[in-house]
Amino acid sequence: MPRADDSRHIRLEGCLNLRDLGGYPTRDGGEVRTGCVYRSSDLCALTDGDVETVTSLGIAVVVDLRGHHERLARPNRLPHGVEVHERTSPSTRTDPARTLEDRIASRSFPDRDDDLLTASYLGHLEEHLTSELRTILELAVDSPRRPLVFHCAAGKDRTGIAAAVLLGVLGVGDDDIVADYELSTSHWAVPRLAALARHLDRHGVTADEVRHLVEPRTEVLRRVIDHVHGRWGGFESYAVECLGLRPSLPRRLRSALVAHTGG
Repeated sequence: MPRADDSRHIRLEGCLNLRDLGGYPTRDGGEVRTGCVYRSSDLCALTDGDVETVTSLGIAVVVDLRGHHERLARPNRLPHGVEVHERTSPSTRTDPARTLEDRIASRSFPDRDDDLLTASYLGHLEEHLTSELRTILELAVDSPRRPLVFHCAAGKDRTGIAAAVLLGVLGVGDDDIVADYELSTSHWAVPRLAALARHLDRHGVTADEVRHLVEPRTEVLRRVIDHVHGRWGGFESYAVECLGLRPSLPRRLRSALVAHTGG
């Protein structure tokens, strides 16, 4: 599998998982433009310096994939004047305000279940996030002029689905889509587990018992990608048939976001 270039990570003090989605090769010999679309974990703890960094990136639009209760608990801190699109579809989380720390303290975290996570991802893809995914693709057409970031809480699951859809429509290969998803291991899971070390020890829980809750599961995303190819024949047809995009929009997206040598 190709390894995603770690240089696309934007280092911030108050946000672990902000990354540029540019730089990936496309099947037609192009490359996704950098500095246009970003993916991230939540932006609620940005320092003054972080806000300056985000401002310097030119980010003009934010799509927040978190549910209402998540946004209330951890409101974003954004540069002045940024356009925000909040999730309108209901959250499927049964207790969105409950943190991983709470679950560790009560020892009520679930066992690893890849089938359940696959079903959750497919639910986002086909029902729960279709409106937001459509919004991201529509806004991304203008991202060379007005850079865009989309995010959830960890920047891993809901954001991972959104990134896979966008990269897939742009013509990025499946292995590179999975490699991009896997970057959340080093930029989210590893520092998250390190920060939880004392809390885990205090409650007699090992890191291995909760690792599956913070690490991306590449085999699950591969199942989702295979499902898209099997049901729709690829991400472009999925975007038109499931998300309801105009048939011309995938072509416009590629024209805006895929650079070719000499053009």
